[in-house]
Amino acid sequence: METDLTLKEPAVTGRGDKRGLWGIINKKIFVPPALLLVVAVLFGLLNPESFGKGASEALSFTLKYFGWFYTIGSTFLLGFCLWAGFSKYGDIKLGGPDAEPELSLFNWWAIAICAGIAIGIVFFGVSEPMSHYTTPAPFLGYEPKSLAAGEHAMRYAFFHWTFHTYGIYVSSAICIAFAFYNTRKPFKVSSSLYPLIGDRIKGNWGYFVDGLAIFAIVGGVGTSLGFGTMQIGGGMKFLWGIEPNNIVWLLIIGVLTLCYTISSYTGLQKGIRLLSENNIRLYFLLMAFVLFFGPTIHVLESTVTAVGDYLSNLVPMSFYLDPMGKSGWPGSWSNFYWAWWLAFAPIVGLFLVRLGYGRTIRQFVTVNLIGPAIFGMVWFGIFGSTSIYMEHFKNAGIAKVIAEHGNEVSLFALFQHFPMPSLTMILGMLAVAVSFITLADSMTSTIASMTTKGFGESREDKEPPAVMKIFWGIVMGLFSWVLLISGGASALQTSVIVCGLPILVLQIFMVAGYIRAMGNLKEYDKVNPPIRKSSLYEE
Repeated sequence: METDLTLKEPAVTGRGDKRGLWGIINKKIFVPPALLLVVAVLFGLLNPESFGKGASEALSFTLKYFGWFYTIGSTFLLGFCLWAGFSKYGDIKLGGPDAEPELSLFNWWAIAICAGIAIGIVFFGVSEPMSHYTTPAPFLGYEPKSLAAGEHAMRYAFFHWTFHTYGIYVSSAICIAFAFYNTRKPFKVSSSLYPLIGDRIKGNWGYFVDGLAIFAIVGGVGTSLGFGTMQIGGGMKFLWGIEPNNIVWLLIIGVLTLCYTISSYTGLQKGIRLLSENNIRLYFLLMAFVLFFGPTIHVLESTVTAVGDYLSNLVPMSFYLDPMGKSGWPGSWSNFYWAWWLAFAPIVGLFLVRLGYGRTIRQFVTVNLIGPAIFGMVWFGIFGSTSIYMEHFKNAGIAKVIAEHGNEVSLFALFQHFPMPSLTMILGMLAVAVSFITLADSMTSTIASMTTKGFGESREDKEPPAVMKIFWGIVMGLFSWVLLISGGASALQTSVIVCGLPILVLQIFMVAGYIRAMGNLKEYDKVNPPIRKSSLYEE
């Protein structure tokens, strides 16, 4: 089996390439998902009702008949990450013993949060805990809006946005990182399968895997931009009375697209790092503001209680499917989230790979999984506990505002009960905008890397060509606007989430490949010296 990779042609390095856009695109990876996305968008434009109905039926089918698979699979991936990071194999260094990290721990942690859950926690930080308070899961037996419902509402918010989320992301990232840095395979999702299928990753199987990942992420980012645009538009209406319409949405998307394209253009070490750092600082400012001016002691007590409630129920929640009650709640909530995260996982994982050079697998898991999960609990603890307190004890009417105007105004509905509401709502809209920009610029850069011919054959290829970043930035911006004005954003999101099922199968194979590599490190780890004292490399 051939394991040493030599370049047949110089890698594309960016601004100096003269072949033009079509000449540098890896057509075998780019064309299939691009055609599928175009067909999906055209179908959604011409017949949105049929498209939406078909997508919903497909998702309902997968959740109904494969809900058990999502439940087991997502928990398995989390367990795999903990094993990979905290077993004896956690000492393996990505890139070899001489590899030096390129990011500080804070930079690394900030980017990992922004590439994973940033836009989601801003959108759902108030609305999801409020939903669990006003309409708790039927099998829990809590009365809506009761003290018990309020006390336990955070349990499932933590469940959906912390360890399982990043377990899905990081399981993909670990497999790709080892293949890229240590086995010296190309910077592609398919490289993680090398221990299982060898050089066939360079053929149709590899193209299929990489194309599936691109289809899922372009659709996912396009719909996320649509939802982020809706949230900013909702804030503008809530604050200034500006009615969102197609032109307003186009202007919002245009500004966001310009910002994340410029950020992606400047690269990981400049734009992405700078935006992520400032985004985290903005998050801390908002959390500190709500904690200081809100019911501080209640929030602290509620968050601590919720952490204990979540951890003590983690195993039962991870495997519960309501088999007797058949309420459908686990499918419409938990399994829906697992499918959503899985649709993003290969590309988010690929991006996280770029951050881990020079770190051990244990550090990789700690910073990319444990750190963001703790941050997610703090964020939901502060915003969720505050909104439930205001609703239950102060009759704030937040739930009514959400019911009338949608989840996109939930954060602003909370801020109107705090000092300086105009300022905090503007900061809230800024948080939404920067959160999306940090997600989109990282995804733009990663997709550009995967679809560029000759790029990613070695770690020397730092950034994909600028023209590819600009191309993908514009494509995703236009894509999201078309979806938004056609009403097809939710339908495409639904169809993209259906991709979570084959991606879960893919990730299980990726994990199998990683485990096989760990069992034969002498063959698959090419960056460590031939003779190692570590028992990991002994016969």
